[in-house]
Amino acid sequence: MEVIFMVIKKEIENIMKKNIGKIYSINDFYNYDLGSQNTIKCSLYKLAQENKIIRVFDGLYMKPRFSKIFQENVIPSTKEIIDKIAKKFGWEIIPTSEWALNYTGLSTQVPNVYIFASTGPNRIYYYGNNKIIFKHVANYKIYPFSKKMALVIQALIVLEKNNVTKSHLKKLANFTKDIKNELTKNINLLPVWIQENLKKIKDYQYA
Repeated sequence: MEVIFMVIKKEIENIMKKNIGKIYSINDFYNYDLGSQNTIKCSLYKLAQENKIIRVFDGLYMKPRFSKIFQENVIPSTKEIIDKIAKKFGWEIIPTSEWALNYTGLSTQVPNVYIFASTGPNRIYYYGNNKIIFKHVANYKIYPFSKKMALVIQALIVLEKNNVTKSHLKKLANFTKDIKNELTKNINLLPVWIQENLKKIKDYQYA
């Protein structure tokens, strides 16, 4: 049994050596047919103990790149961790709150808390000095839309019905120039006021 464990551990190490800088969860090794979830989990834990890989977050590991300039390992960004958490659990996510306004050009503020609408449950995580919040939303607010379309919907939700101005519509029209045809598709389940604003954005005429 010990020999089998050592073989699996070595194989996991070799896989990660070939993909330096890539973040792995236990799920990523299922396709390699390396044994049970517990065996993979124990292998990753042991490799981290031996300093052959690092644990960057709960359940997430990597073989880090080493920066010759800064003489230290390059750790993942908060956004990389957020994306990997979502992938690990199979959630669809999209920035919301001030982040949605920032990404769509409606605000220049850069929030210090990362807030994402998610098809998964409500969750709060901490990564370094950063707080990450996943807020559950109904699937129809994210599906079946592209990331950009879902982002516009979140921006409108954050602004709220009575606060959407012509300036907002102009900026959102500019943001969605490449997805104009998508703005009025599959929107029947959205609140009527959001549907109306999406139509205004699609039909916006620049002076």
